[in-house]
Amino acid sequence: MMVCLVPESFAQVDKTQMSLDVSKKYAQNIGQLSQLTWKRKTEGYVSGNLATSSVSSVTLGPDGKMQAIVISQQSYTEKKRGIRGAVQAGVVSDVNAYVKAAVELIGKYIFLSQGQMVDLFNKGTLSVLGNSIQAEGFNLLVQGDRLNYKFDQSTLLYQSQDISTVLQGDAVKATVKYETVNGVNRVISVTMDMAGPKVNIKMVNFEYAKKM
Repeated sequence: MMVCLVPESFAQVDKTQMSLDVSKKYAQNIGQLSQLTWKRKTEGYVSGNLATSSVSSVTLGPDGKMQAIVISQQSYTEKKRGIRGAVQAGVVSDVNAYVKAAVELIGKYIFLSQGQMVDLFNKGTLSVLGNSIQAEGFNLLVQGDRLNYKFDQSTLLYQSQDISTVLQGDAVKATVKYETVNGVNRVISVTMDMAGPKVNIKMVNFEYAKKM
C-alpha cells in the first residue's frame, strides 16, 4: 500500500523502524498498565433507551490481555410476569451477551499484540496530521475491518482509535479516546455503535490505582 508521510522531515521514514519504535513504546506502556487496576462502567442502549449497565474491575496482564470481573450489573427494562416476562428475560440476556461479545471484540483492537502493531504499520498507510501520526489499515483482525489510529508525534503514544469491524455479521463501529497521566497512556472512554440490532455501548474507565 502507498505511504504518505508529511512534512518533509518524515519523507525518509522507514515504516518498519517506525512500527518498531511505536510498538516498543506501546510495550513499555503495557508494562505500566499491568501494574494498575481500574473500574469500567459499561452502558448498553437499545434503540436509544438504556437497557443494561454494569461496573467491572479491570486488570491487564504483562502479556497485554485484559481481565474484567463484573462487580455489579443492572437491567433498566421494566420486569413483566409470566410468558412475557420469560421472553423479556431472554431478550435482556441476549442484549447482555451481545454487549459482552462486542466489548471483548473491541478490546482486541485496543490491546494489539506487538506483531499486530507491526503489521498495522507495515501493511497500512501512514500520514502526519498536525502533531499526530495517523496509521490506517484494513483486514487486521477480521476480514473487512478498517482502522484509523492516531499517535502523538513526539511521544508515540495513542491519542485515539477509530475502529470499524464485524460482529455476528453486523457492522460495529467504535471510537476510543486516550489520555496520558503520570506518563501512563490509558483509555478514557469507548463508544460503540451496532447498526444491525441498534445497540449502542458507552464505556468509561475510572479509579485507576496501583495493584495491591
